[in-house]
Amino acid sequence: MSRVTAAVCALLVASALIVGVTPASGLGDADSVGTADDPSFSSVHFTITVAADGSAQWTFQYRTPLENDSQRADFREFAARFENETLPLYENFQDRAGALVADGENVSERSMNATAFSRSARVTGLNDNLGVVEMSFTWTNFARVQADRVVVGDLFEGGLYVGESQRLVLEAGEGVRFASVSPEPDSMAGETVAESDSVTWFGPTEFADERPQATFTTAPLPTNTTTATTDGTTTGGGPPETESSGGFPWALYALLAVVLALAVVAGVVGWRSRRDDSTDGGDETGGGTGAPTEPAVPDEELQSDEDRVRGLIEDHGGRMRQVQIVEETDWSKSKVSMLLSEMEEEGELSRIRIGRENVVSLPGHEPGGDRDE
Repeated sequence: MSRVTAAVCALLVASALIVGVTPASGLGDADSVGTADDPSFSSVHFTITVAADGSAQWTFQYRTPLENDSQRADFREFAARFENETLPLYENFQDRAGALVADGENVSERSMNATAFSRSARVTGLNDNLGVVEMSFTWTNFARVQADRVVVGDLFEGGLYVGESQRLVLEAGEGVRFASVSPEPDSMAGETVAESDSVTWFGPTEFADERPQATFTTAPLPTNTTTATTDGTTTGGGPPETESSGGFPWALYALLAVVLALAVVAGVVGWRSRRDDSTDGGDETGGGTGAPTEPAVPDEELQSDEDRVRGLIEDHGGRMRQVQIVEETDWSKSKVSMLLSEMEEEGELSRIRIGRENVVSLPGHEPGGDRDE
């Protein structure tokens, strides 16, 4: 299967799975809810809940307003049939979901399955004024797992479109929390992305290639709060100081920092003393030059990881293969991939898929090819 076809499948997530759903029109009419087999809906919510193992539960929730008793009765009749019979709406949903996951497996070369299908329908809302149909399935290996990171985005090749009266929600599932999200969401559950358990984009929205992209981490959220105890004392919000949890007392961190600082000072004093002794000895014997000898420090040890990567790419004319960066830095593949992803999000470089390799380029040095993570 071509990558173009896979991109089309990703673009159609917002429409191809809405089988049997017709655009809402004239919902104020008594019979506007549609037939018992083919209801009309006014809005759709797509929710992707990502777990630590890279699996994701995809939930499609279709909504329609119910403005009178006739509409409510019709929808309840449809809901009962939908939950107790296998209607074409649900059959087509299963078929399209299975095909979409199969395409994702071909593109990503990760083993994937569509499992745990479920469905429900109900009348809800204030004064029972909303009809809701919900269908979901679990997409195994949907996200890439890299050490303590779970990354979503590589299957959205070609971008993704969220239509009018639709919304896309990304949720942090069990065992993960948000580390970064791109592009900036329209709404989030907390004050910052890291403090949120969900982020939302409202349609109509057209995402760029491999977007939306989100990085989750399995590391716990650091806490720095201070809590009052019953005896009037306070306790910090750092890791617990118990042997069973592997915690480390914050006071020991401070003590360790002081010890390390003293060790550095002692090392500098000792080095200077040896240097002075060596210089003096040279003058007395006539065998020395009298010039101090500076310790050799490799340039790469003075650079940040980002500066080192930029320097390597510049030395190769503005672009190089990702595997070369792994070889020349002697870093792990996962570290290089994660670092390049972060630099790409900041616009410092780009990655393009050529054949089965990633080519990393500085701005203005991009070759032709299909982008890939």
